[in-house]
Amino acid sequence: MKRLGCTIASLCFAVPCIGGAGWRRIRDAANALVLAVGVVFAALPPAHAQTAKRPNIVFVLFDDAGFSDFGAYGSEIETPNIDAIAAAGVRMTNFHTPSTCESSRAMLHSGVDHHRAGMGTLQPVIAESQKGKPGYEGYLSDQVHSIGRLMRDGGYATYFSGKWNLGTGIDRAPGRYGWDRYVALEQTGADNFEAKVYAPLSLESVWWEDGKRLSLPPDFFSSRFYVDRLIRYIDEGRGAGKPFFGILSLQAVHSPLQAPQADIEKYARRYEAGWDAIREERYQRQVGMGLFKPGLRMLASTGTSEWSKVPEEQRRDYARKMAVFAAMLDNADREIGRLKDHLRSIGELDNTAFIVMSDNGADAFDLSTINPLFRLWYRFHYALDRERMGGRGSYVHYGADWARVSNTPLTSFKGSASEGGLRVPFIISYPPRVSPATSDAFAFASDFLPTVLDLAGIAMPGEIYNGRKLHRPVGSSMMPHLEGKSAVIHPKERMFGFEGTGSKAVYKDGYKLVWDFDPEIPSRWKLFRIDEDPTEANDLSEREPERLTAMLAEMSRYESENGVVAPEPGYDPFRQLLRNNYGVLARQLGPVLAPILLILLAIVAAPIVVWRYRRRRS
Repeated sequence: MKRLGCTIASLCFAVPCIGGAGWRRIRDAANALVLAVGVVFAALPPAHAQTAKRPNIVFVLFDDAGFSDFGAYGSEIETPNIDAIAAAGVRMTNFHTPSTCESSRAMLHSGVDHHRAGMGTLQPVIAESQKGKPGYEGYLSDQVHSIGRLMRDGGYATYFSGKWNLGTGIDRAPGRYGWDRYVALEQTGADNFEAKVYAPLSLESVWWEDGKRLSLPPDFFSSRFYVDRLIRYIDEGRGAGKPFFGILSLQAVHSPLQAPQADIEKYARRYEAGWDAIREERYQRQVGMGLFKPGLRMLASTGTSEWSKVPEEQRRDYARKMAVFAAMLDNADREIGRLKDHLRSIGELDNTAFIVMSDNGADAFDLSTINPLFRLWYRFHYALDRERMGGRGSYVHYGADWARVSNTPLTSFKGSASEGGLRVPFIISYPPRVSPATSDAFAFASDFLPTVLDLAGIAMPGEIYNGRKLHRPVGSSMMPHLEGKSAVIHPKERMFGFEGTGSKAVYKDGYKLVWDFDPEIPSRWKLFRIDEDPTEANDLSEREPERLTAMLAEMSRYESENGVVAPEPGYDPFRQLLRNNYGVLARQLGPVLAPILLILLAIVAAPIVVWRYRRRRS
């Protein structure tokens, strides 16, 4: 093209020197050709635009981190690498996800509602009425797009490292969904030091890597291992000359809470003041950061208590549990820093966009205490004493009171339809396009996929993709808002809904309608002006009956459009958890219970045998 331009330019100078009428016609034609080529060259993008690299994209997904657990959101926990990403980008205060792991991940990967994506509910507690129904398959549906496949087809190298939780078995591992390289824990969680299940929900913890079953190394610790693998994939893929999209899907801070001992000791005395004091400290920092206005009413949540009423011995245990939680998050942040340092060393950091978020709100439920059989299982599979707390072989969950601190200033927890279950920290940083800011614009997990595609310069897919009809992503790119071109991401009149394990919510026009299901407490519909009342402290359901009726109609529309199947009457997620996992419990507790049952049988049978023997003698 450059040589052609030079040749035509030479003609442009030569032709005016030629005389005669015939030659004038040749000259006019040549000048017209020069003009046309000039227009073509003017329409081409500048040379730097043609050669500009598309950004690498790293998505860091935390598990069960609460709204306030990162330093950039008010925490006392040291997360300098996450905070640096926030300082260079946009920190969002009004980003929402489904309130459980599988549902959230399905929505992030597909861009559609989690019922359409095959993950309608948390699989361990799936109701009898939902089993076998469309939308409740328990794996990422073949009828939806996959962000891994879209990014790979758009010219990116795709790498996944960490918790998958979108299907079991090699046929449902990340390789099916467009990931070039991957290491994936297929279950919802696992031990962080060894290949060991964290709860009686499956018989073994399974990791896959690039199409094969993976055996963990002896020095395995989850956060370090996943960063090591992601670095390896990036280095080994550099020769292809492609930008990369990498997901770092951490087990931190899902139970069991575990961390290296040095990290735990760093926070050994930090939480002796108790959860009430720490929560107030976090809220005051949030006010100082401009994340929330002062004077919000922070409600007590079900199952929580005042620190001053906790016995001294239990206080020491609880303070230690929160120290382990903080250590695990601190450690994960340090691993993110190691990834950033590596990208800097290979010259890729400045051209890498970072997105950091949590999959749902903080988890309040300690599985080791929910019923006698689960208690027995943990007694035989994990150490529960204070001396080993957080180390190899120990099981720790920090409980509802510290989960309430994690979600400061929001109400309730993971699994609920309140903001403490649905509203999560979300940070995005890419200085070439995003300037530092804090945004309170409403966004939902379905907006993640369109935003990543926009960053990568890849067009949104339609319903027909590679000859197959798929559910088209329903979200919107957040980039126009993040770049300062739009004040909002969605118009207020757009409706967003959620349903999971019987809890439901719908957002529209700055209002939120909530039904928080609790088998022990009668539930009712509540209405909040959520843009003014993020802690859901002022129920408007009786004061605004017309609004309530309109929002109930929107809830029905959401359920109808997305194929929501309600749990059967009398459904209790805790009883269902036991019912769905009786087989696992029986197989794992069988070797332990069999000798005990034999002894009990012998004790009961011995008097009968003796009586019959004496009777026969007489």
